[in-house]
Amino acid sequence: MRQIATAPHECEGNLIFTEHGLSPYWILGRLLIQRFHGYSGEIETEMDGEEWTINLKYQKSGIAPRLQDDVANERLYEYRISGYGRGERKANFLIQPRFADMRHYETGDQISTPFDNIPEDEGINVRFAGSNLEPLEFRNLLPTFVQELAREGDLPINTDYFAGGVHEMSNITTYERYVRLNRSWSPKVVGRAGVMQRLMHLCATEKGSKFEYRVDNEDIVGYNHRVRLPTPDAKRLISGHRFGKQIKHYHPKYVREDDPSDPLYHPKIGVLLKKKLNSNRSFRWEDHRKLRREIDETIINVLSWSNVPVKPDHTTYVPDDHFDAVAADDPVGLFADPTPELETEQNAMILQTFVGLRESDEEVLKRLVTDGGEAHPNELANETGRSISTIYRVLDRLQGILRNDNATVSFASKKFEQDISAIVDQVEFGIKNAADRVSKLYNLETKNASSNAWQKFCNKYGAALVEAADGTETTLRIDMVLSKLKSSSNPRIQDVLEEAIRAWRAVGRDPLELREATAQWQTAPDTWEYGKVNPTLR
Repeated sequence: MRQIATAPHECEGNLIFTEHGLSPYWILGRLLIQRFHGYSGEIETEMDGEEWTINLKYQKSGIAPRLQDDVANERLYEYRISGYGRGERKANFLIQPRFADMRHYETGDQISTPFDNIPEDEGINVRFAGSNLEPLEFRNLLPTFVQELAREGDLPINTDYFAGGVHEMSNITTYERYVRLNRSWSPKVVGRAGVMQRLMHLCATEKGSKFEYRVDNEDIVGYNHRVRLPTPDAKRLISGHRFGKQIKHYHPKYVREDDPSDPLYHPKIGVLLKKKLNSNRSFRWEDHRKLRREIDETIINVLSWSNVPVKPDHTTYVPDDHFDAVAADDPVGLFADPTPELETEQNAMILQTFVGLRESDEEVLKRLVTDGGEAHPNELANETGRSISTIYRVLDRLQGILRNDNATVSFASKKFEQDISAIVDQVEFGIKNAADRVSKLYNLETKNASSNAWQKFCNKYGAALVEAADGTETTLRIDMVLSKLKSSSNPRIQDVLEEAIRAWRAVGRDPLELREATAQWQTAPDTWEYGKVNPTLR
């Protein structure tokens, strides 16, 4: 199947070179100071048929020179190479010296770097940033720019400098790709029934969630909409995904109003991977192809879930200076729209709860609806006339629907609150007809409530199945303190895994699949233990 090809937008990261030590750094300083007298000026050149304007300049770092460095200044320089190509194609490289035991030029305090802990004791960090370039283009432009500057300054520089392999510490910190969507399709993405709204409604919880939907409609609906998906939600949307990300729908700063023939009249749909969306961890440079694959899968599937055609078509996609609106060389897999599946899971959880509803459960739900969705356990006890121990038993039975965070009881998601409020608000609400009315509301059969047993187990114990990056191993991760001893007040790992097997079987899965997985659980808040599910059960 032909699919639209995405285009690169932002990309930032660090390329680390150790093969030639600091020699490339010192020769660049000599070129800048001795041949260009501190600034190269704008140099026009052609590279692979594209006109580029490049320059070389310096800035002061916070690093003190070593005793052996032949430097008159109290601080080392950093050298910046900037290049401007066709349209908005830009590349900036900041060349920084790196060596073991670096010190601040004023305080003398040590500046920590990876060079303190690796065999190589000196090298160069090149911080790159730019737009509308593929990651490998940054890698290839750097040595080309250096050689162009060397020719202009009439100072030969070793062609191997910056051209060899990069160190394994090299990384990417920001990476975004996009398509430009005809404005007429925007409501499919940012409208009331658009995919962004569906994700918010089904995934966002009232408290504690890091899922965010940021909306800016100042100049036009869809001016700047951003869905921030933390890693767990990103993994749930598309199987095998590993990274938190942003899904974006946005117009340029100054919205075009009257000319649909102007590409900037139409919005971009982009997906952004960013270090700060992933526990402040950068992405390995060597994974840049995998990063692109995950971004492309997200863009194409979000469009597909929005019922936007993903085939290249200039009535759907609008070419611009950097997005060609052509077919991708390597189409990605299409996944089923997860939002109906997520909704079905949550509907089934509500139904399963109402199947076994007790009078005390009913009273607590009523009070929560009446109290605006939140209450202290003691308040629920007072208002229902039940003992506090009864309230806690109710909370235990309604786990997954309700949560108790820091002595505040609330619904586990906005959807649960809205749907249960609609049921409870009915005058005829009661134990006898609750399950029937829930099943009618969701068009579900009561007998199918057990199909959610696995999800309920995961919610109860904070459990999740995690696949290794290469898909060769599955781990059942349980984010709860467990024990192997019957005498412990914490749940026994053997009992929890038995419950996992029962829940897995209840949803029609082969128990052998789970028994062969690795289990990971906490033995203390910051301590983890590992073992195979099947041996641990014994």
